[in-house]
Amino acid sequence: MTTLAGAVPRMMRPGPGQNYPRSGFPLEVSTPLGQGRVNQLGGVFINGRPLPNHIRHKIVEMAHHGIRPCVISRQLRVSHGCVSKILCRYQETGSIRPGAIGGSKPKQVTTPDVEKKIEEYKRENPGMFSWEIRDKLLKDAVCDRNTVPSVSSISRILRSKFGKGEEEEADLERKEAEESEKKAKHSIDGILSERGKRRRAGRRCGPAPPDSAL
Repeated sequence: MTTLAGAVPRMMRPGPGQNYPRSGFPLEVSTPLGQGRVNQLGGVFINGRPLPNHIRHKIVEMAHHGIRPCVISRQLRVSHGCVSKILCRYQETGSIRPGAIGGSKPKQVTTPDVEKKIEEYKRENPGMFSWEIRDKLLKDAVCDRNTVPSVSSISRILRSKFGKGEEEEADLERKEAEESEKKAKHSIDGILSERGKRRRAGRRCGPAPPDSAL
């Protein structure tokens, strides 16, 4: 009866042989996709399987409407860490698709044409940061989100082509880190903005609105 789309039914009562934690929910339940477990919020999950797409969509949709991650977590009965991870991935890639589970990430190889474009951008604007070059590669359709090199890869290319000294390199990395932090504060329609952080810091999460249907 229990599915990943929602939570354990409220009328469910312990049966013979079921192992229930203090929260009153069974530690293990059967689902159409296999043996699942119940988190502290009463939501069902299966170890080793990503959260279903319709729930991932709902998390991003609620975030766009300004609902705080802690409230999203309680309404959808998904752990706060999982909500944050999905929102961060959406912020970085624009996708809600889960990443690969297990194994090592394949090394991204930058093509000669992309390297030439990076050099061209840097010569046109010597003060350009690596993350700005990455954004411009996407904006100019030189790369897509699957082929664009990482910020660290772009930095390595710039170091090898323009040979900055250690002090200058350290200063550039420090500035890039500061700029990246500023940029991150204004992503996902402001849900992670500095204003939001101040508001969250000034008060604890209040009572969650009534549960919404998935």
